[in-house]
Amino acid sequence: MEVSFTCQAAPGDRPNDDYAIVSERFVVVLDGATAPVGVESGCVHDVPWLVARLGTHLARLLEAAEPMPLVEVLRAGIVATMASHADTCDLTNRDSPSSTVAVLRRHGGMLDYAVLGDSAVMIGRNDGELILAHDDRTSFLSAYTVEAVSAARNTEDGFWIASNQPNAAEYAITGSIPESEATRAAVVTDGITRLVERYGRTWADLLDRLDKTGPAQLVADVRDEERATPPGTYRGKVHDDATAVFCRF
Repeated sequence: MEVSFTCQAAPGDRPNDDYAIVSERFVVVLDGATAPVGVESGCVHDVPWLVARLGTHLARLLEAAEPMPLVEVLRAGIVATMASHADTCDLTNRDSPSSTVAVLRRHGGMLDYAVLGDSAVMIGRNDGELILAHDDRTSFLSAYTVEAVSAARNTEDGFWIASNQPNAAEYAITGSIPESEATRAAVVTDGITRLVERYGRTWADLLDRLDKTGPAQLVADVRDEERATPPGTYRGKVHDDATAVFCRF
């Protein structure tokens, strides 16, 4: 597997809340959620701390000699991350730091994938079809106030994300295909998927662009679109951290 990637902070002086770990056997991409100003998370750590711990725990589990189903990997990763700060933080707080998770794994001739939260995995098949795993539940909330999003987090009527509830792993989008049927794949955060959700690209466009020009150019495309869009056009941040990993088989 040939892999190229970029993980870039949004323009400005904020830290990068995205995180990526890449090996010849797996890709892990995380997108941490920054708490709104004034919200008490019950945690003494920042989001980069959370995604680094969660990413490290997931990588350790993915390196295990006896691979587990990806749902169990996600669950165990959340449990281990919670244990890392159980003595210092209030893990019952609904606004505890959180992160999306997107995983791609090669194992036993299969290509496994899992997505929790609004990141995405795309796999190009050798028959020309595209497999997409993208959790868009955050696009269909009844309201987007701070209170409404907090109430919807990790609930049946809302959305699921890696935070302080290990059972969230059960709601990940998962699947597998024979590796021999895959030609290329991408794992991206929502800083990249906004090219589809806001700016009119297709998922196939994203995969083709990654293949032809590489991850850094795709992020440059995002920044060009963001700068050309009048402020207030879309809900949410004008700029976001952006991570793109491209794999060729």
